[in-house]
Amino acid sequence: MKQFEYDIQRFSLVEKWSARKQAEQLATLTAQLNTKGSESWELLGLHSFDLVGGVLGGDKGTVTLTLWKREVGQ
Repeated sequence: MKQFEYDIQRFSLVEKWSARKQAEQLATLTAQLNTKGSESWELLGLHSFDLVGGVLGGDKGTVTLTLWKREVGQ
């Protein structure tokens, strides 16, 4: 039976950043994707979650995660 291991990586991209900063972060994500792929990791998805909290349950921003899996023993 195949067995898998999983990994989660955090990724940030903020709308308010300058075009240069956004381009740098996308380049970082691309490098991260290529590195993980070369290590036999398969991207399962990229998911964003709104964070809320505090007394009034206000918006605390967004966190974006990349979800990965690979077969154990590779």
